[in-house]
Amino acid sequence: MNILVLNKTDEIKASIRFAIREDAELLARLGRKTFHDAFVNYPQMPGADLELYLSEAFTISQITNELNEPQGTFLLAEIDGQAVGYAKLVTGERERDIIGKNPVKLKRLYNRQEFVGAGIGSCLLSHCLDEAGEKGHDTIWLSVWEHNQRAQAFYRKWNFKSCGIIVFQFGSTLLTDVLMQRSL
Repeated sequence: MNILVLNKTDEIKASIRFAIREDAELLARLGRKTFHDAFVNYPQMPGADLELYLSEAFTISQITNELNEPQGTFLLAEIDGQAVGYAKLVTGERERDIIGKNPVKLKRLYNRQEFVGAGIGSCLLSHCLDEAGEKGHDTIWLSVWEHNQRAQAFYRKWNFKSCGIIVFQFGSTLLTDVLMQRSL
């Protein structure tokens, strides 16, 4: 799947593909880096809890397990063979405020910081919406940290609407996410 991504000054040719088991190490490195960079500069993010999460969530064995789960789908964005972003869709998860008979969760959507604003996230999300529609899902939903206003604004541009909040344990801290959803 090739996509033309436009940023302010250049045309960037990116490809979006489904990740495979052999991508586990790549996804572990990319996931760790992009998650860290997305949250490390927030004063509300407890540094020790962030480090603990990174050390547990982005190991090769953890990502291999996630790649082997039939309810999960990873999409990988690459430019000139270099991974620049990824997304993960998960079926079978639902919060009480989510509508639809067959929802799918957008569990992760991250790209390297130097590509924020270049269209990689939009390309990944567009492919996620297509994939969800092709699989017969009628709703796509996600949770986004209450302090991540940039991500919330991005999802609102894609017609996601806030529908609730969830409080969850993140290391030793309770954090709050905003639930957002849209019909497909």
